[in-house]
Amino acid sequence: MSFPRSRVRHRVARALLVVLVGLCAGCGSRAARFPLHVIDAVVPREGRTYAILVNGGGRPETNYQSHLQHVKGVLGLLETNGVRAADIVIFSGDGANPAADLATRERFTEPDFWLLPQTTVGSTLHPLTLVDSAVDGMTLRPARKDAMRAWFATDGVRLRRGDTLLFYVTDHGRKNGADLANNSIVLWGEELSVTELHDLFAQLDPRVRVVMVMSQCYAGSFAHAIFNDAALPPGDVCGYFATTADRPAYGCYPENRGKDGVGHSYELLNALDSLARLPEAEHRILVTDRTPDVPNTSADFFLGQLLQEKAKAQGTEAAAFADALLAEAWQNRATWEPEIRLLDRIGHTFGTFSPRSLGELEDEARALPDFSKQLDTYAERWREALESLRLENFQRFVEAHPEWHDRLAPEALKALSSDELRATAAALLAELMPFSQSDAPRYARLLSLRQKADEASAASYRAEVRLGSVLRMRIILISVAGRLYLARAGTPDERAAYERLVACEDLSVGKPLVASAADLPAPDPFPPLAEEQQLVQTVMPAWMGIRYQPVAEAQRQKYGTETGAVAVVTVYPDSPAVAAGLEAGDIILGPPGKPFVEPNQVREWTMRSELGVPERLRILRDARPLQITLRPAPYPVEMPKLPGPPVVGSLAPPLKVELFRGTKHLADGKPRLLFFWATWCTICKSALPEVLAFSQARNVEVVAITDEDRDTLGGFLRDFQAPFPSIVAVDAHRVTFQSYGVSGFPTFVLVDGDGAVRSYQTGYQRQTGLTIDGWHWDQASQHVPSTRP
Repeated sequence: MSFPRSRVRHRVARALLVVLVGLCAGCGSRAARFPLHVIDAVVPREGRTYAILVNGGGRPETNYQSHLQHVKGVLGLLETNGVRAADIVIFSGDGANPAADLATRERFTEPDFWLLPQTTVGSTLHPLTLVDSAVDGMTLRPARKDAMRAWFATDGVRLRRGDTLLFYVTDHGRKNGADLANNSIVLWGEELSVTELHDLFAQLDPRVRVVMVMSQCYAGSFAHAIFNDAALPPGDVCGYFATTADRPAYGCYPENRGKDGVGHSYELLNALDSLARLPEAEHRILVTDRTPDVPNTSADFFLGQLLQEKAKAQGTEAAAFADALLAEAWQNRATWEPEIRLLDRIGHTFGTFSPRSLGELEDEARALPDFSKQLDTYAERWREALESLRLENFQRFVEAHPEWHDRLAPEALKALSSDELRATAAALLAELMPFSQSDAPRYARLLSLRQKADEASAASYRAEVRLGSVLRMRIILISVAGRLYLARAGTPDERAAYERLVACEDLSVGKPLVASAADLPAPDPFPPLAEEQQLVQTVMPAWMGIRYQPVAEAQRQKYGTETGAVAVVTVYPDSPAVAAGLEAGDIILGPPGKPFVEPNQVREWTMRSELGVPERLRILRDARPLQITLRPAPYPVEMPKLPGPPVVGSLAPPLKVELFRGTKHLADGKPRLLFFWATWCTICKSALPEVLAFSQARNVEVVAITDEDRDTLGGFLRDFQAPFPSIVAVDAHRVTFQSYGVSGFPTFVLVDGDGAVRSYQTGYQRQTGLTIDGWHWDQASQHVPSTRP
């Protein structure tokens, strides 16, 4: 939900290897995580059922339509099963305010929509539309803390012994990095923390049962709301959570953006339709929820805490403590048959195995995040190559059909209604598809790139889901170990606390249509993990190991190169490019007889190359034609690190620059101030008086280094009237910029006569000036010498 992914994607599985860390994230002296409870009879309760349904949304652009759909689903389920509308309150977005507060996106059904460049016209033709939130028959209240406090202070205090309050959240969640026990729900323009929600619940009669059902990111943190000042939970507050305190929920994964029928809340509602009871529905979604969610309950939280505390008291590792209990449990497997069958169903559904100990899960918990990251990296590279080719194909289409140029102008599209945008997209695709298919080789490349991207992306996401399934099975195992501990060695108070939580969680909404979750259809299983690992070989792109940029138009005309020629900017260390002898500044033309004619074609050509098979490439080096032999390697998951700024005291990298004017010798052991600058840099010019004053006062040569071309530099120096360093150098290929880690203008590097770095500074402010030890410049009293030649 409010998770930044770049797909970012969330990977905390290494914390998994410390047993119970996921369950107890943010617990402090407490802990938590999920198991399974088998309850044969619904605990009878008197009184009425009330409900608070929360969809904060944060702001209009992030208040997704799927959240409001979930609210409507819960509302319908409650009303169908006898809960009065007057006993249900909805806090959503800006409430009854008629201003647009809900983000919707038109669902396009055109199968050829993938042909449109998603970074340009594709996103414009598929815009986000903001509308006003509304639920038929209900008056929405603003999802603000003051509105919620008002309800608890008025309606809430009227709830009596035996009543039940369902507190349902479908929203964004915010992780509290400083304290995972106090994460937040994102409301409308503000947040509600665990502590604040606990204080709201404390206003209710303590004999009122509160059942939380929370589907937001990092929801497991709210299990802490079950405690009051006593050491053990009283059992009046309990809950179901989509995920643990340290993990995002389904909405934060790109594969689920814009989908309504997916995730914890959706699956739970579906299961409740047939099973009616929350414990049964929870068991069902452990098998059916095909997202990385990790559903868990407050009873799971309690058992996880209990095992961790008992292991600590005995000086034992929590994993070993739990596994010893599990070994004892499996001596009487018939007692735990429901749990064993559930482990088997999860393992079968998600293409893994069915564990019987926490230790068995460690290998997969260790491997799956890296496997997912590898596939995600590959998918991103294929998506980039696909988008580049889509752009090239689309530009050629517009050149051939110039009438579309004006029709697709941003200002023209903004003026269209949703229906008109849909019609425009359909008309565009009706012409774009046959145009694309008319160039069979290019269309085949588009299809191939799309297939590679889709396969790698789907497999990466499945790896994330498999990791979620591993965590779900961990919950079951901890549940078994925890319940066995309670039976063998738990105190009466501990057993009573657990039983109160289980009874609290046993909320029923209506009558079941089937006897148990096992009676419902089984979901289609994932492919076995072994097959998934084989897929890596088919989607692994090849790698050359360079960064590049298009050849400047002047150079392209000078050398007569095609549009696809590129200039090498960086050669990564230990890469195939290094082995082939490529250097920064080289111009890559393409294979012999097949020059690159499209922007970024070099990337696609490399990715499609056979691993380890030598490929010839024609290049220009200093205007001289050469041919190299490249052996592409597998694309690395982690790119090799490039040099950063040299450490003060270390040996300065060599100066690989071309002198524009000044001394012919830059390796003669003189102390120098390297001044990295640009003609367009205003701050660089404001630093010149102090730079020149320092040069004169310390007898240090200044070398002004730029990466601009000689024509630009010559024109600037002819027109610049103020004093300027006499030594000016050009680093056209940015080799020295990179070796010195220059990331901004101006950058100053002081190098002594022995070649050691004595000072490094990026940026310049007149108030502080050059931050060189022992140097202070009094601008009013200093004379700036003229250095114009």
